[in-house]
Amino acid sequence: MRALLVTLGERDVLAADGGERVAARAGLLPSDVVRVERLAQRALDRDPALAALFGAETPCVVGCSRPRAVRALLAVAGVAVPSDGVEWLALPFDRDALRTEYGVPWYPVIDRARCSGCSTCHDYCLFSVYARDPSRPPGERIRVAAPLNCKTGCPACARLCPEGALIFPFCQEAELNGEIEAPVRRPPEALAAALGDDPMRVLAERRQRKRLIDPAKFEQADRDRITYSGVL
Repeated sequence: MRALLVTLGERDVLAADGGERVAARAGLLPSDVVRVERLAQRALDRDPALAALFGAETPCVVGCSRPRAVRALLAVAGVAVPSDGVEWLALPFDRDALRTEYGVPWYPVIDRARCSGCSTCHDYCLFSVYARDPSRPPGERIRVAAPLNCKTGCPACARLCPEGALIFPFCQEAELNGEIEAPVRRPPEALAAALGDDPMRVLAERRQRKRLIDPAKFEQADRDRITYSGVL
């Protein structure tokens, strides 16, 4: 049995007894717990050490603030986590730390268990963060192609995702940072029909689409994009 204690970055501050909790669940000593820090940056760098830590066959307990975010970040790093033998332990963390300053690097990650490939994020983002490959299966059709193009502090696309599949690990809002399961908002078929393939048309017809997507989500997403983009 192995025990891992994961933090996503400096702003992901776990309770002081996090290591002890993970060790107790794994039946190990606190000194046996392996600490994995700065996962968001290491995933972006595709650190090969992550595969050795998380891809091993030995059963393990993984303690972290938000298991959904950690799994999505490991997917970014190309790490296939075994479906069996891994126990995820959600630990208490300091929510106020996320409010004091945004964690860096700031970029979205996709929960592949939820993504339907509807392209809402791709069509809404003005900064070419996402790429689309229609030849791929629906859940793999969209990818975060240029994560550092994302504007620090802006989670606008996550507000509009009809499946709640986008996670911003350093966002203070629980629905967007992977702390809780975001609700599914609208059928992807209806969104796809409304969004089409022309991003500029999408922006111009935003008001007409309000009957399909909660108008408040569009308004908040637009405020986010204006606030954090630095160019609009």
